[in-house]
Amino acid sequence: MQKRDILVFSIGLLLLFSSCGKKGDPLPRGLQMPEKIQDLSGEVKDGLLFLSFSLPGYSEEGTRISDLAGFKVVKGCGTCMGVFEPFKEIRFDEGRGYTRSNGKIYIYDNDLVEGQEYSYKVYLFSKKGTRGDASNIFTIKWQRPPDTPQDVTVKEDDGKVELIWEKEIDTYYSVYRFDDNRYPLFPLNKMLIENQSYIDTGLENGKTYIYEVRKVKVKNGMPWEGEGLRVEATPKDKTPPATVANVKAEKKENHILISWTENIEPDVAGYNIYMIRGNEVVKLNKEPVQGKSFVDAQLHHERYISYYVTCVDTSGNESKPSRESIVILKE
Repeated sequence: MQKRDILVFSIGLLLLFSSCGKKGDPLPRGLQMPEKIQDLSGEVKDGLLFLSFSLPGYSEEGTRISDLAGFKVVKGCGTCMGVFEPFKEIRFDEGRGYTRSNGKIYIYDNDLVEGQEYSYKVYLFSKKGTRGDASNIFTIKWQRPPDTPQDVTVKEDDGKVELIWEKEIDTYYSVYRFDDNRYPLFPLNKMLIENQSYIDTGLENGKTYIYEVRKVKVKNGMPWEGEGLRVEATPKDKTPPATVANVKAEKKENHILISWTENIEPDVAGYNIYMIRGNEVVKLNKEPVQGKSFVDAQLHHERYISYYVTCVDTSGNESKPSRESIVILKE
C-alpha cells in the first residue's frame, strides 16, 4: 500500500471513531458553562412548598454571577414515569418570581396534591445562552399542612408586644413580623415555640406592627408549617417621666408662684400643678403647663396650703408627685 493510501485510510478511521456515540453541541471557544447547583432543598412554610438553593459566586471555569442570566426549574411527579417538565424560568434582569435572602434564592410551589410525590431540579443558564448541569434532586411527598390558628390575643406594652394563643397537643408555633409590609421568609423565633405565647421586644412605641402566628407539625423529622393568622399590634409608652425636682411655692403680693426644674426627657408634654387644702387635693390646670412656673392667683383664707407638681409625657403617662412645698398664708 502506498503512503498516500495509508494516510487516507488513517484519516477515515479517525473520523469513524470520533463520530461514534451521542455527543452534545460543541461549545464555542471561550463560552463557559455555569456552575452546578448542589444544595437544592425544600421546606413547608405558610402552607406552601418553598424551594431554595445557593447561588454560586463563580465556577472553576470562571463563570461569575454577573454572567448568569437566571435559572430554570423542572418538576416531576410520582405518576409522571420519571419525566421532568418545565416548572419555572426566572430571569434576574426581570427581578420577579423569586426572593433572595441570606445568600439563597427562594421560590415556591402552590400547585400540589395531597399524597402525591414531587421531585425538582434546577439549571443555571448564562447570558450567552449556555446551560449548566442539573442540580441535585429534591423530592417530597405532599401532605396537608396544619390549619390556621383560631384565636390570637394581643397585649401591647412599652416597646413590646405579647402574642398569646391556645396551644394544641403535638403542635408547635412560629411567629412572623411583616417589616414595612414585606413578606417575611423567616420567623422571629429561632427555635419552634412549644408554649402558648411569644414576646417581641425592642419595638417603636406608636408604630403598628403586623404579625402572623402559624402552626407547625413535625412529620418524620421535618417541620410542616401551615398558613398564619394575621393580627396587628401597636406598642404603647407606659413609662412615666421622672419625678419633678426642686418644686418651690412662694407667697407674693396677690398670688402664689410655684416653680420647678424642667424635665429634659424628649417626650415631655408639660406639667400638672396640684394644691392641697386641708384634706382636699385640687388640680389647678386644665391643660399641661409649659415652662417651669405657674401662678396661683386665687384668694385663699386658710392659714397655710401646699403644692406639688407632676410631669406628663406625650403618651399621657404622669410622674409621681413631687415633694410638697408649703406656703404659710397667715402668721
